[in-house]
Amino acid sequence: METTLAGPPADHAPAAPPGDAEAMVRAAWLYFVGEMNQSEIADRLGLSRVKVNRLIAAARAEGVVHIRITHPSVEMIALENELCCAFGLDACSVTPASGQEERGESEIDKRFVAIAAAETLARAVAAKPDGVFALSWGTTMAAVAQAYRGPRAPRARFVSVMGSLTRKAASNPFEVVHRVAERTGGEGYFLPAPYLADTIADRDVLVAQRTVRTALDLANAADVAMSGVTEATLESFLVTQKLITEGELRDARAAGSVGSFAGLFFDAEGAFVDCDVNRRRVGVPGDTFRSRCTIGVASGRLKTESVRAALKGRIFRHLITDETIARGLLHR
Repeated sequence: METTLAGPPADHAPAAPPGDAEAMVRAAWLYFVGEMNQSEIADRLGLSRVKVNRLIAAARAEGVVHIRITHPSVEMIALENELCCAFGLDACSVTPASGQEERGESEIDKRFVAIAAAETLARAVAAKPDGVFALSWGTTMAAVAQAYRGPRAPRARFVSVMGSLTRKAASNPFEVVHRVAERTGGEGYFLPAPYLADTIADRDVLVAQRTVRTALDLANAADVAMSGVTEATLESFLVTQKLITEGELRDARAAGSVGSFAGLFFDAEGAFVDCDVNRRRVGVPGDTFRSRCTIGVASGRLKTESVRAALKGRIFRHLITDETIARGLLHR
């Protein structure tokens, strides 16, 4: 932080200043630059402490003192405020770019964003230690769980927002609920169902099962939901981890999809599209996210337009992202 004054510096102030204007500058300089307390300034200038307090307040009010904060975080705070205003967000966190991004996303940037998201989740748990927290899975959310260092909250409940089983394994390698629940001492709940059912009819049968319905009801009633945002491309983890096929991705894109949130594809306006994957997905309905405190997490410039679309559709009102995406959203 830098402090500058419009008046000349004074290393040795006289005991009797000739007038309030000069006394104001001298008092301000001794306080902000000389780092003297008000009692010391009063003794130096031969004034009362009340008078010194008024002179310092006047220096601020009249613009004699200019305070400039020069920490790198200031620029991120400015971006956060701009994003909140531009997209009507309730909250936003932007992490500085690492300068290591090459093919759309760097592991360093992802880690920075994951740490910020983990801290946000920890604050939410601290604020409501008996709350329900619905979490998705994926590479970003796995990093969030890894970075989580929150308080103990044995009454907290953590639940998956979508099916946890995949075509390739009995349990998803990116499941985060267990890890966060373990670190808080809370309870973890899983959807004992696949992310995608084979058919729409199979999905209907699955969600009618008591154990699945219980977990879904809990997730639907969550106080806070958090998920990563993915792009609708072959680089998306849904494709690279073989959670969906390239054909299923083409079908989603043909329906207008530009990205996904919690495994649900949405279009450029942030509306969830009518595609085969969305119809067969087992999980919290898309509109549920809009009706509660939902946090979107994203890093890497390739996700910029997906994040923009999600914000337009108000899928989430709290964004945690990196500087690259933030500047892209603001066209800077």
